[in-house]
Amino acid sequence: MARAGSAISSSQNEALIKYLDQLGWSRRGFAHRVGARCEAIRLPQTVSPSTVSRWCRNETTPSAPLAAAACHVLSEHLRQIVTPESLGWPAATTDIATDSLEYRDLAHAVRVLSRLWELDSARDRSLIKNTFFPGVFGPASREALVMPPDAEISGRGTYKVTLADIKLLEDQTRLYGTLDAQHGGGKFRSVFAAFLAMHTIPLLNGSFSAKVGRRLYGSVADAVLAMASMAYDDHLPGIAQRYDLQAMRLAQAIGDRARIARVHIHQARLAASQGDRKEVLTHARSAVLACDGAPPLVRAYAAITEARAWAFNKSPDQTMRAVGRARDGFARVRATSAVDWLAWFDRYELEGQAAWAFAVAGLTEAGMQAWKEAQGMPTERKRDRVELLITGAVLARLRGDDEEHAELAKRAAEQARHLISRRLTSRIERLTSGEPLDDF
Repeated sequence: MARAGSAISSSQNEALIKYLDQLGWSRRGFAHRVGARCEAIRLPQTVSPSTVSRWCRNETTPSAPLAAAACHVLSEHLRQIVTPESLGWPAATTDIATDSLEYRDLAHAVRVLSRLWELDSARDRSLIKNTFFPGVFGPASREALVMPPDAEISGRGTYKVTLADIKLLEDQTRLYGTLDAQHGGGKFRSVFAAFLAMHTIPLLNGSFSAKVGRRLYGSVADAVLAMASMAYDDHLPGIAQRYDLQAMRLAQAIGDRARIARVHIHQARLAASQGDRKEVLTHARSAVLACDGAPPLVRAYAAITEARAWAFNKSPDQTMRAVGRARDGFARVRATSAVDWLAWFDRYELEGQAAWAFAVAGLTEAGMQAWKEAQGMPTERKRDRVELLITGAVLARLRGDDEEHAELAKRAAEQARHLISRRLTSRIERLTSGEPLDDF
């Protein structure tokens, strides 16, 4: 705990006292809530009622990470942004591992992403803990789903952002998404991060109208989610979660519920990798709720994720119904309802995911039908085709066909040899050793 100055001040922290009175909180109640927040984000700090009393008397100020945790608690319950500066507290922290788990305002998201891209481009993972913290996403999810878009999304920096700048970002995101599917998430993520650090940080800190800002924040969210997907494929769930959290804030700022749904789908996959069945279903259902009113393709994507979540939770009837909703949604897709960031989600991908859901749910016959439908998947999507072979091997095992299981597992291992995907390597090892596979 740091002193407010060389001498103890006799003044009161009127802003903090006002907020506590407004919320009807005692010093003990506030201390308890801040302590709970610290525990949730693994911040090694204890907060007692006497600590809060000293804050109110301006006798001490919290450290920067603790100030951020306290302001998060106030912001969440007041339904407004409370910054450390407004309380006379230190505003910045160099602890990126903690800072990147905070869900705050747009300025915070931009600062965090800038630092994450710099670290990722240098392949410096040492400053980011890889541990996945499911508890930190709940408040962000609730805020994103219920709060209105930000009132102010224009920029007032010195560099004037053009549509050509944003188009370059979008083109690069598509390019690296294609490379990711061809080579795996560990191949080009650092290169893409370097591009984002060089090109996108000046845009986010530049000058732009609200209209341009809406497209800019949406395009940056897509790039961030691409980075999250690559990190997930590289078995770095902690980095993936931090990217997802900040992408959610960008999507919330512009009121883009389709992209909010996309973040929840990412989180469902991450939760599955941690074996948390309840969290998987919570995020999948949140994705379905978030995309109400979204284009049919997005709703189909959310529905097939829900199907996989139900399968993960061993509910075959719910799995079958969710696959039906996904197929019905896809049947309503028209060219006019295309979604750029979901261009890869075609009929083959839908059926491939359905086949996996059916396999995990033990619905062998339905799984085989979907698996056969997915065989037309383009050959350049190498990683997805390896995933199909894994699904086929699991279905063969369910049918008791050990010979076909061994053959498909062997083909999956051979085709994955040139992919840099730690996640896929781990899945194939488990497949060939006979261990169960039910994650995403």
